[in-house]
Amino acid sequence: MGISTQQQDRPPALWALIATIGVLGVSGIVGGGQFILAPSGRLIGISPTLLANSPFESYLVPGLILFSILGVFPLVVVYGLFRRKRWAWPAAIAVGVALVVWVLVEGVVIGFGKRLQYPHLVQGVVIVGLAVLPSVRAALR
Repeated sequence: MGISTQQQDRPPALWALIATIGVLGVSGIVGGGQFILAPSGRLIGISPTLLANSPFESYLVPGLILFSILGVFPLVVVYGLFRRKRWAWPAAIAVGVALVVWVLVEGVVIGFGKRLQYPHLVQGVVIVGLAVLPSVRAALR
């Protein structure tokens, strides 16, 4: 049983985009889930004092946002990219932009240089960069 023609003609950049968004989705589910399960931040060793300059008293709402927008949504986009759905191309860009916005807002609220902010910022830029490549766009038409 060989690889189908549809799978063979996916460009490497599309596979890289699928993998990058997939990693984000899984980490969003895990990280957001930890905040939902323990809104104090204790499961990941983060203090609620970081929220002092934010509108939140606990990590519950940020956890829900992280779980849904940077967890579930990216995994739905991975499905769309893999199945080559037309909506997946703008959705992939939206995922990258959402991640960049998340990191920037997080940096303003709790300060920059915390945990995985810079790698996630790079990841968001890479997602947008991969999504706008002509080979990816052409594969999703």
